[in-house]
Amino acid sequence: MVELKNKNAIVTGAAVGMGGQYAEALAREGVNVAICDEREEVFDRVKTLESFGVKSVAWQGDVSDPAFVRKVVDGTNEAFGGIDILVNNAGVFGVSTADDDLDKSLADYDRIVGTNFKGEFLFGRAVIPIMIAANKGGEIINIATDHMVTCGTPYFVCPKLETCPWGDSPRPTGGGDAMDLYDVSKWALNGLLYGWAKSLKPHGIRVNALCMGATDSYMLRSFHNFDPSEEEVASWMKAEDNAQVMIDILKEGPTGRNAQNINFCMGRPVKTEPAHDHIYVLPEHVAIGDPS
Repeated sequence: MVELKNKNAIVTGAAVGMGGQYAEALAREGVNVAICDEREEVFDRVKTLESFGVKSVAWQGDVSDPAFVRKVVDGTNEAFGGIDILVNNAGVFGVSTADDDLDKSLADYDRIVGTNFKGEFLFGRAVIPIMIAANKGGEIINIATDHMVTCGTPYFVCPKLETCPWGDSPRPTGGGDAMDLYDVSKWALNGLLYGWAKSLKPHGIRVNALCMGATDSYMLRSFHNFDPSEEEVASWMKAEDNAQVMIDILKEGPTGRNAQNINFCMGRPVKTEPAHDHIYVLPEHVAIGDPS
């Protein structure tokens, strides 16, 4: 198990919801945390993070804007003297369908794909050279969705829990006919997951993804017009539980799992499960060091 204290992290989309929980979980471990968000509440969270005895800085802006990304990354590197962890959390949801007119489609594309995919791409491209130059390894956690994975990931390791709303496995993938751009923005993260993990292996930088199902968050509550039923909320997973899994994965260190989608679909316990067998990449292409 690796000690996280005194490491330096960036968490995007950290003003509210899951990003805020990720940032606080890191701060509790003694990690200095830089945060950004398009919401001005991002500045309010700095004092909370600093109450854990760590350094914190914040920026407000659009993660799809390369100039803003550079400002956050360079500012974090200057403030903390390095970057060890990147949590690519910033994300938005929007309804889009195959028969939308072109003008709406272009606006939706810029907003949804720009935030969910381009933002993660830009932050990775800006942070990775800093991690490589430091020659200390690093951790990248991309926040994806359970729309792109199936039960157990891969399905044949599914424990077929009685709590699963789908009953028998495999659970189908995909979010539905009103989420084509949201889903494509998250499916595209597989390209970053596998490509980055393979190319960054020689530098000791791990890349993993948390595939979120229905988790109590600002985004999910907005989908329900901020007035979800008690029954609905009771079925949701807790962001703080997911944040603890993130901490557990980071503490695995450089010989831990790599290039893995960690699945959190409804009906599965939100806990750190053993790494699954690779079926999309060869294990030797992403294994870092000696796990023994």
